[in-house]
Amino acid sequence: MSNDADLDFIAQAMPAFISEAAEQIEAIETLLLELEDQPDNRELLDSLFRCAHTVKGSAGIFGLNRVVEFTHHVETLLDKMRDGGIALNPDISTLLLQCNDQIKFLVDTAADESADTAEQKDARADLVIRLRALTEDAAAPLSEPASVPASSADQGGGLRVWTISARFGPETFRNGMDPLSIARYLGTLGAVKSIRCGTDTVPPLVNLNPESCYLSFFMELETTANREDIEGAFSFVIDDCELDVVAPETPDQMLARAIEEMPETPRLGDMLVSVGAVTQDKLQQVLSTQQHTPGMPAVAKTKIGDLLESQAGVAPEVVAAALGKQQKIREAAPSEERYIRVQADRLDAVINLLGELVIAGAGATLLARETRQVALIEANLHMNSLIEEIRNGTLGLRMVPVGETFSRFRRVVRDTAASLGKEVNFEIVGGDAELDKSMVEKIADPLMHLVRNSLDHGLEPPQERMAAGKPPAGTLVLSARHETGAILIRIEDDGRGINKERVLQRAWNRGLIEQGVVPSDDAINMMIFEPGFSTAEQVTNLSGRGVGMDVVRRNIEALRGSLRLNSKPGKGLQVDIRLPLTLAIIDGFLVGVGKSKFVLPLESVVEVIESGGQHIKVDASGRHCVELRGQVLPVVRLRTLYSVESSLPDRVSVVVVNSPRGKYGIEVEVLLGQNQTVIKPLGRLFKTLRGISGSSILGSGEVALILDVVSLAELVTGSETAPVLG
Repeated sequence: MSNDADLDFIAQAMPAFISEAAEQIEAIETLLLELEDQPDNRELLDSLFRCAHTVKGSAGIFGLNRVVEFTHHVETLLDKMRDGGIALNPDISTLLLQCNDQIKFLVDTAADESADTAEQKDARADLVIRLRALTEDAAAPLSEPASVPASSADQGGGLRVWTISARFGPETFRNGMDPLSIARYLGTLGAVKSIRCGTDTVPPLVNLNPESCYLSFFMELETTANREDIEGAFSFVIDDCELDVVAPETPDQMLARAIEEMPETPRLGDMLVSVGAVTQDKLQQVLSTQQHTPGMPAVAKTKIGDLLESQAGVAPEVVAAALGKQQKIREAAPSEERYIRVQADRLDAVINLLGELVIAGAGATLLARETRQVALIEANLHMNSLIEEIRNGTLGLRMVPVGETFSRFRRVVRDTAASLGKEVNFEIVGGDAELDKSMVEKIADPLMHLVRNSLDHGLEPPQERMAAGKPPAGTLVLSARHETGAILIRIEDDGRGINKERVLQRAWNRGLIEQGVVPSDDAINMMIFEPGFSTAEQVTNLSGRGVGMDVVRRNIEALRGSLRLNSKPGKGLQVDIRLPLTLAIIDGFLVGVGKSKFVLPLESVVEVIESGGQHIKVDASGRHCVELRGQVLPVVRLRTLYSVESSLPDRVSVVVVNSPRGKYGIEVEVLLGQNQTVIKPLGRLFKTLRGISGSSILGSGEVALILDVVSLAELVTGSETAPVLG
């Protein structure tokens, strides 16, 4: 590509290519790691090959020869594996993972070839040598492919003339695609025997939109490439292009293709009659012979496909195509999903506007109540109902499964365990649990630190584990589940656990606690999150500097989340991370103390009880509590905790909330009802304020503080005190 138009095309479409390629590269890594556990899974291997092929074909359109040439060697090895000539083993898996890293590097540096250092080139050359050694020395196929083999035309291998018909949709130009660049790339695959531009869809000049594409081309291409290679050139326009790739076919192949292209017809016989593979009379004859004789069980009936082959002379290839069409119809029957790619910042802008709409709706509700106009109140109720539906639908757009993030750690666990000489069984549980996309992105780094900490400090080497009566391979489980309006992410291993004596000694030495003072087990465990704290005897490339775990805590708390450790010496460590499902809008329960307003997450509220001030008592430890159905319930007095100016009324309410540490009550003076709450972050001045997770603007313009039920539970059960407001 040499002219200015081509350069403009590359500049416009390159971001789309890099984004698409990044997804394919990530999929390659995931598929490779899954294939290690299921080496005989043909479907995984085929998907792996398609991903590599897509990256290669897309790179070819953009003239990224470095990516094409290197990926071709990887594709060759994968093709040998599909044919059964090479079996996957740990060495080959490691090699392919290293190759995938190199492909990622080449894609990331596609716009800057100067970043391709001599070191990178040497590493890539070494990988190519290793790939060639495998593919050139490959033995005969180990086994036949599990699926029905493709036709010789589809497989390529010989010099054949393909007929390519491509009709581009009107959005092609607006999507940054150039049909000419695709035609030029196809020319690199072989010799173009003929090419013709179609203009039959070009409208009269008065109706022509210069930004719309009305073109098509028809090409005869002589090449040794296969169908996948040719169709790969259209990967970026396939959703906006009518593509037909036809190879020289036998009559049976033509019938099979006609079946593939025909409308949905669930009955096998109807398909074959429609394409002329069998006559209606012959079909009826075959169907009559299929009926079992009187007294013979129905299971003894011969399959219709077998009878059509033996009695009607229908080619097995044609019958297989019809059966395949049937299967596709069954699989597509439940639903057909369509996707659209939307930029994240556009969605964030919609979420922000939705928040403002919620606040405006709350203000309108307040005015409607003050005016006491029935028609206005009813109209406002209908509007709020619609706002709630929009809110739920819009926030749902940002929810993504955490399993995509969890899958990244398969590679981390594999490589880290190998470098440490440890054996690890890594399990992912609950990967389909959904979380706000913005939070998924921010939780990746904390999880990385925690997983590496378990691998380095937690899990023992095989010899040490066997000496302790454990299996040589340790177990590391990464799980997620929804829990009362939040998500619980758990990292659990069966290793050493936390050495509390060593942690305590380091805390004394560093002056974190007074010499000789022994805090609770929970407090000792949380010491590992102190800045600069480490129990490692020596610094390694993984740990020992004390700069990881404190970052974990800060990042989790910045997401309004909480951390909790449960260590069993000699048996393992369990790290629980509890996060809200979204950082945008929640259903809240509005309460008042004096002139101050507070919001409780509605999903945490269990019940509300009326209680006079005299019913709240103080136990031996100095905690306030109230009797609830024969049990003692700890109570938080917001008026006392935050020094809110208030004249205590005769009767107060206690809102019973549920937290990971159990139930407790919050004493309030006024119940203001349910309220849609738009969460606003606190300023720097209030970052250290315990028990408060954010703020919200009410319809009246007042500011309400959002209570953190987890932190309040710690204040109830522990000895922590909260800063004074104001």
